[in-house]
Amino acid sequence: MAVVLACIDVGNATTEVLLASVEDGRVEVIGVGRSPTRRAKGSPESLAAAVGLVRRLERQHDVRVQRAVAAPLRPVLTTGAQLPEDLPATGRLAVSVAGSSTSGGRGFGAGVPVTWDAVPADGEPVVAVVPSGAGYLAVAARLGPLVESGRVAAVLVADDEAVLLANRLPAEVPVVDEVDTESVLSADRVAVEVAAPGQPLRVLGDPLKLRAELGLAEGELADAARLAQQLLDRSSGVVTVGAPASGEDPACPGWIELAGHGRLRFLEGHELLRAGRVGDASTYEIPPDCVRCEVDDLWTVDLAGVSAAVQARVGATRRRPVTLAALRSSAPYVDPSAHLSDLLGVPVRTVGSEARAAWAGAMSTPGAGAGSVVVDLGGGTVDTVSAAVDVVGAGAGDLLTQAVAALTGITPAAAEWVKRGAAYRVEAPQVLLGEDGSRTFRDRPAPSETVGRLVVLGPAGLLPFSAAMAPGEWRALRVRLKVDLVGGNVARGLRTLGEQPSSVVVVGGLAGDDEILAAVSGALPPGTAVGRGDVAGTLGHRYAVAYGLALLDARRQ
Repeated sequence: MAVVLACIDVGNATTEVLLASVEDGRVEVIGVGRSPTRRAKGSPESLAAAVGLVRRLERQHDVRVQRAVAAPLRPVLTTGAQLPEDLPATGRLAVSVAGSSTSGGRGFGAGVPVTWDAVPADGEPVVAVVPSGAGYLAVAARLGPLVESGRVAAVLVADDEAVLLANRLPAEVPVVDEVDTESVLSADRVAVEVAAPGQPLRVLGDPLKLRAELGLAEGELADAARLAQQLLDRSSGVVTVGAPASGEDPACPGWIELAGHGRLRFLEGHELLRAGRVGDASTYEIPPDCVRCEVDDLWTVDLAGVSAAVQARVGATRRRPVTLAALRSSAPYVDPSAHLSDLLGVPVRTVGSEARAAWAGAMSTPGAGAGSVVVDLGGGTVDTVSAAVDVVGAGAGDLLTQAVAALTGITPAAAEWVKRGAAYRVEAPQVLLGEDGSRTFRDRPAPSETVGRLVVLGPAGLLPFSAAMAPGEWRALRVRLKVDLVGGNVARGLRTLGEQPSSVVVVGGLAGDDEILAAVSGALPPGTAVGRGDVAGTLGHRYAVAYGLALLDARRQ
């Protein structure tokens, strides 16, 4: 007699449920559905939401579940951190500001730093420093005559008022805001430059000119060269001479402990992780909390390295953003069957593992061969599975979302849409510029807040996310991120698996992204066939685990 079976796949990002009729080892799909996972994977809230999805499918297909099957569950922690940038030694020179987006005025100026109300009446021009709370109107009234007479070479402001102040000065001098005024005032000399729109820094980026303007000794030319590298592709900058060290180095700069290597600085460990195997990492710490975390696996992304690989414009020099995904030792696999059984009121079994279910479900894809390897790209893990061995590595869809949010400064909810594919820039209310240079004309004007910004098609129309990047620049950065994060993790899984497959079947939520498929292909030897899963020939790429649970349960019966 046929039994109605609920196959429940609670993921880190989404939950999939498949209802099937099972009789004599045969599985007939009744219906499928998915919804976002509530709270952490395996939490009571996530299981309650999964049961709610089962009930919805029962009503939709007018059936009643008699049994259910699931796999052991384990959450993945996905987070980000700001590491201290490992800057080269530059002697007496230091970058105080690099690339402020709200600078005013234009040009270059250098001199001794003095407070705005103590500018001397004669002598060399000085750099006026405005502490917080002074007010741009009072400052403009005081400095206007001094700027006009050439007594002030540049202005540095603590508050976000550079443009307001620059617009009220009678002559054009560089004005940079959001400056640490105490640090600047402690310097012997200060150099300030604001470049013309679309132009690089002409003086601060040239070691020879910087030496001449600041009166540096010949032996300091190498320091000036190293400092100039920090200001490449910046629109503004502030350089100090002789200021005390900032003392920003934290007690914990971040580290990773790896098998065979011991404890390494975070970025050193990151490079070895990329070339290693799943499970190499055992512990890590990241600022600001610097709590020692034991892990069974760790995967990291150096976002500054991704940006540098495509020559993308970068942000602050003092912090280096990284994201990571971890299978923490303190959060092992748990069996959800008892809790699900209480909620559903029917027997619930756990069968095998999510990885084995993914393999069973993905191999129902038409065209999959007996020697195929399955790659399941979920929200939290990349599962690399052959007929005999499975490897579960941390870091997949949620990590990609976190990385996109960190690169663009948007929320994870918005990044979930932005990460998926092509973006456009709204050139005019009815003109969109594509990543390939093509132009699309809209029937209706775009919202005013999207003009001049990159956008993607979101759940409620055009979703703006960046005004700083060009469409082609964002495409290069996004594709490189997917290659490093997903392609690199798949390559690591295959190294750990120890097999060179002739074909790979890619399933999971990320498999719907064509750029992800290209990233996976790039991680494999030439000639390896890579295809998107089509579970049972009709279910697409998302339901490999759920359908695999039904197959494993039917075989067990």
